[in-house]
Amino acid sequence: AFGGLRTAANLVRAMTGLPVLEDKFAPPEDRHYDLDEIAENYGDIEAFQGFFALVVDDFITMEELEAFAQGTTVTETVQEIQWANTLLKRVRQVRRLENRPIIRAHIGVAADSIEPTVKAVEMLAEAECLEIVSLAPDQPSQEYLAKFIRGEEDPDNYLKGQGGVPVRTREDLRRLKQATQRGNYPMTRIYSGTDELVELAKLFEESFLMPFPAVPIFFYNELDGRGPISIRDGFDEHFEVLRWWAARDKAVEINDPHQWQLRNSTDDLLVTDHVVAGVVALKMGIKHYVMQMMYDLPPGASGLNDLAKFQAAYELIEPLTRHFDFHIIKETRGGLSSFPPNLDKAKGHLAISTYWQMHMEPDIVHVVSFSEAHHEAKAQDVVESCDIVKQVFENFYKGDRPAIWADLRLVARKKRLKWGAMYNILHLALLGGYEGPVTLDNFFEWAISPEEARKRDHPRQWERSYETMLLSFVDEANYPTGQCGMISPDTLDLALQVGLFQAPQITVLD
Repeated sequence: AFGGLRTAANLVRAMTGLPVLEDKFAPPEDRHYDLDEIAENYGDIEAFQGFFALVVDDFITMEELEAFAQGTTVTETVQEIQWANTLLKRVRQVRRLENRPIIRAHIGVAADSIEPTVKAVEMLAEAECLEIVSLAPDQPSQEYLAKFIRGEEDPDNYLKGQGGVPVRTREDLRRLKQATQRGNYPMTRIYSGTDELVELAKLFEESFLMPFPAVPIFFYNELDGRGPISIRDGFDEHFEVLRWWAARDKAVEINDPHQWQLRNSTDDLLVTDHVVAGVVALKMGIKHYVMQMMYDLPPGASGLNDLAKFQAAYELIEPLTRHFDFHIIKETRGGLSSFPPNLDKAKGHLAISTYWQMHMEPDIVHVVSFSEAHHEAKAQDVVESCDIVKQVFENFYKGDRPAIWADLRLVARKKRLKWGAMYNILHLALLGGYEGPVTLDNFFEWAISPEEARKRDHPRQWERSYETMLLSFVDEANYPTGQCGMISPDTLDLALQVGLFQAPQITVLD
């Protein structure tokens, strides 16, 4: 065997008849020799050909060394892997094989056809850099795709590539899915759209076998200008499509809470909406809820504060998993607006943001490509971003980590956020007709963890905690309508109008 840096190893490979491996960090223009020419010159020298059974370099893995010692090849091992094509199975498979979260990233090249995106998806699949390709369609696709397919709207009347790939037909969807059928066969998902959501859900499930869709509660309608649906009708349509996915036992992300912080809401409103999203998922029949946590909002926020608000949100809704057939899949990501346009600095930001995210023990990491603040992510940008993130995973799992959850600043911040969020939730429940035992007068008797509640002197106080408070709010028996009024469309619409849900960059006029 021969060992050396890849540059030297490739030189030996060329001389001895072995395949030259890609060396993207030493491009041909940086070499003073031609590897193809060397391979041709030495190809006739029999003594050189096959001289080494193995040429290793600085990219060698333990799996490759073990395979060589056992007389097998890594290629043989890789070919035996049947990559799972459903979310939960893929999460478990990657954790078992590589001990890391699965990776999701966006790709959608703004162009006048789908061809650049097809090529980009093929490159991502062949690079085996991620497990979920999230397709980003352009704005006409999001709003009119169902009408394009039925022939009710002419695609030629709309500009192509406004913010993503111009999907116009079923064949476009088929080709984008086909592009993933190579490498590690990543799963495919796409934005849920902004109109005719159930029709689009049927189309996307048929085309992609979606690992999970993302459905909002408040947004992607007239509230933010992303779609034609009115605010009030948006609740009905979003709930309808959530029930449709639930009937198919599909995991679902509710991509709502971070939308508030993108508009500079308070942290306690973010936590409030995480609780609302969890309850909505439960009541719509979702059994596997993807809880997305967007870090770095607003830009400049500390990692410690991010952990406080996301752990507060998680601890508030986690009891639902112990009282119902309900499971939380954690997904983290960086905040797009926090990335610097200096690409070198952006790589550092991606790494440190991911490190903070790992403390939440995510099942999915949504990788925001480092290039996004400067230019639309190309396939090579996504591959490089995934490489950076995988190195963070590896470093994070090495050795002991600091006792971050014991930090007194984090503990104090988390406590305040829980108070604020559940006080908001109490008001939301009251707007919905709640008649249960929690009141404005006794709120702070309930605003305590179950562990702290058990330390109280009187047994009657032991059962009053955040956990039992939330269970009371979701109990239909505590509402005169016999339904969970805190998440009814009328209640949520009213919560916007009275300012219970608000942000500086949102104004709701009745």
